[in-house]
Amino acid sequence: MKLISNGEEAFAARMLLAAEADVSLDAQYYLLHNDPTGQLFAWSLLEAADRGVRVRLLLDDMDTSGYDAMTAALDAHENIEIRLFNPFWRDQNLLFAGITDFNRINRRMHNKSMTADNTISIVGGRNIGAEYFLAKEEMNYADLDILVAGPVVNQVSDNFDAYWNSDFAVPTKVVIGDPVELGLNDARERLRALITEARQTPYADAVRKAAKDKFTLRTLNLDWVPATLYSDPPEKAAGDAKTQPILASKLVPYFEAAKDSVNIVSAYFVPRRNGVEWLNELENRGVDVRVVTNSLASNDVAPVYAHYAKRRRALLEGGVELHELRPDADRVDQRGVNWGQSRSGLHTKAFTIDDRYLFVGSFNWDPRSVNINTEMGVLVDSPIVAHRAADVLDDVLQDHTYAVRLDETGQITWQTIREDGARHIYSQEPTGTIWQHMKAGLLSVLPIGSQL
Repeated sequence: MKLISNGEEAFAARMLLAAEADVSLDAQYYLLHNDPTGQLFAWSLLEAADRGVRVRLLLDDMDTSGYDAMTAALDAHENIEIRLFNPFWRDQNLLFAGITDFNRINRRMHNKSMTADNTISIVGGRNIGAEYFLAKEEMNYADLDILVAGPVVNQVSDNFDAYWNSDFAVPTKVVIGDPVELGLNDARERLRALITEARQTPYADAVRKAAKDKFTLRTLNLDWVPATLYSDPPEKAAGDAKTQPILASKLVPYFEAAKDSVNIVSAYFVPRRNGVEWLNELENRGVDVRVVTNSLASNDVAPVYAHYAKRRRALLEGGVELHELRPDADRVDQRGVNWGQSRSGLHTKAFTIDDRYLFVGSFNWDPRSVNINTEMGVLVDSPIVAHRAADVLDDVLQDHTYAVRLDETGQITWQTIREDGARHIYSQEPTGTIWQHMKAGLLSVLPIGSQL
């Protein structure tokens, strides 16, 4: 296994999987944006299919309707099949569908994986889009993937097949119909023109360098450690997973057995009342609990931050250590051609337990991941790897987050170390505009926590 935190390396890894595949290529994603990285990804699948590789692409239908023509055109390739998970029917207005069919369309496939030749897989938090790969000027996410080989890949492949063959994975032709606006050759020419332009950019140079520096036979260093895939069953999408345990319940025994430490990194952290009590109980048992999540300004989903913030004091009073990402975080290992000029946000979903277990995947600590969406991730059982991940986290916490604490008077403070080495302590939330603070306050009183 290999952890991939840098966005350019993460994109290079996916391009290399597509380029080196000989027999099969399976990809499963929540979002695939119609931007340069999404177009490059689609082009890599098309090139693989032209070589005779069987390509299967399973997409949640949350964000695909805007490029139905391209999807239908690519699906017409004899070696490409695209299916949409729990689709929005195109003859319905999205607002009308949300009102009349909410219980169904509210449940999304949040899984993220890519597997080549049933030999190598990438699992993690990244969707396919510019902001997940350091390719966007306005904002980029800090995220984490895990590249795996060996027996765990069979588990990833079997999991993909379970989703692919489920009743919720609908062939593109059923949802969109046959290609009308764009034929396969037209799509190939359009993508070729876009890719020719994209390949001339500094970002493309950075991706090529990442591929050379990190993923050659000489430079690709893997840790050979035990790893297991955990996933929700596809039936969770219907709210009917009673015959199989969901991902959250599979992970609970690891936390119940924790003795020393639990480190949680969750972009969207909404513990709710039961979650607060559960984390505080770990503290009462002598387990040191640390949580890293987004600050107000680095969070891209305002209701999530609002409902996390309303539980913040209860967590602190129970002894949980909280850290919030600074939106100006400038991590050396995350820098790319766009990082210095962009706002940063946290998108990672990972945790460590007792310097032994490390989990990397799509699972956020929020009600949506626990109860509504389907999720997946890889659990590594290795003191060496878990300890290494915890050391990296220690460095990040000191230099790139606000440590949220209670002072001697019981007031919440935000502490951080700036570039000059001085410790700064704030008695008010140091990020966000007045409007963002007002909006968070209003959202926190709405009864929407169970949907976040």
